[in-house]
Amino acid sequence: MLYYRKIVVIITFTLFCFCQDASGQTIDVNDYENKAQAYAILSAQYSKEAYYYSRQNFFESSTKLIKANSDTGLVYTQVAMEYADSALLVAHDSSIYAKSVMLIAKKYQEQSGSYFKQIAKEMDQNRLHELVGNSMYAAGNALTDAYKASLFFDWKQEQQQEKDEIDEPKEKRDVTRLESDEFSFMTIKEMYGKRLIEIEDEILLLEAAAKKSSGVDLEKINNAISQLKKEEKDLIYKMKNSEDKLIKVKNDLNAQMLSVVNKDFFTTEKEKFYNDSVPVPVNFEMPKGLVYRVQIGFFKSQLPQDHFDGIFPISSEKIDQSYYRYTAGNFKKYEEAKEAKITISKKGYTDAFVVAYIDGKKVPISQALNEEKKLK
Repeated sequence: MLYYRKIVVIITFTLFCFCQDASGQTIDVNDYENKAQAYAILSAQYSKEAYYYSRQNFFESSTKLIKANSDTGLVYTQVAMEYADSALLVAHDSSIYAKSVMLIAKKYQEQSGSYFKQIAKEMDQNRLHELVGNSMYAAGNALTDAYKASLFFDWKQEQQQEKDEIDEPKEKRDVTRLESDEFSFMTIKEMYGKRLIEIEDEILLLEAAAKKSSGVDLEKINNAISQLKKEEKDLIYKMKNSEDKLIKVKNDLNAQMLSVVNKDFFTTEKEKFYNDSVPVPVNFEMPKGLVYRVQIGFFKSQLPQDHFDGIFPISSEKIDQSYYRYTAGNFKKYEEAKEAKITISKKGYTDAFVVAYIDGKKVPISQALNEEKKLK
């Protein structure tokens, strides 16, 4: 009953937010078997909306607009917190680490919500500026931690599995549903970077003005310079913290991607997965034993990461420090690799052909077929 009450509250908040100003699309929970992961992503997406309004405030001079943005940011934060609660409520008991990260995200959501409320009542301009910066930092951390949590939620069916299925190890997550909004991280980093440039310019102007001032005016200028230098120091730390979070999530994503490269899995419909942040693996460690792959091409230089968009998994081998061999899939049987080759050929790569490896070493197909017979 508690679960359904929470869902009703979330739907009510969501409808209100979309009526106000939903600046981004959100995922559909129904598309996810892993509901905890879906709710974590939604929590991050609504924290991102809250962050958007806090960022608007950071560069806004009108007190009236700052308070209006904070009211909207508070609503989005409340929705994000409801989704965080839902993620924690439906999460599997094995998702201990994901829950701990989700709780950290919720803590930041609570902080940003508190700052938004304080902004609505604050009249002092200096204190108002401080609260705006705090709300932006808290909302930014909330969205990064919520996305991070989404990477670690396990999903296990509630129904009893058959004995032979129970004995088989299960994948922790379906990589086709990985959600890591790197744009959000880079937005935070970009925002901090821009503000640092602004601070440097403001300090230069104030130092120039200080040379021409004295008395009370000089004291005010020096106080403003001190405040800006303190803000500059804090922003450098926060930007480093944000960058560390991004690197951690990228590494987590790459680790899961590589784990799937080593599995018997193949598709030509996984679009927009490989990019500059999640690159095609180069010279990755080949699984032990017999492995068939489909060679797509042999090139003199490394191709753009999205060149073979849709085909997954892909890896490349650097040959003689100059050439790159691109292969796809990972198959234990020749017939499976042959079917994959036909599928890849239909996408326009008509020169594709099957290659074989034994313990990481490329071998003739005839040798691989003989080895396959022995394994039967």
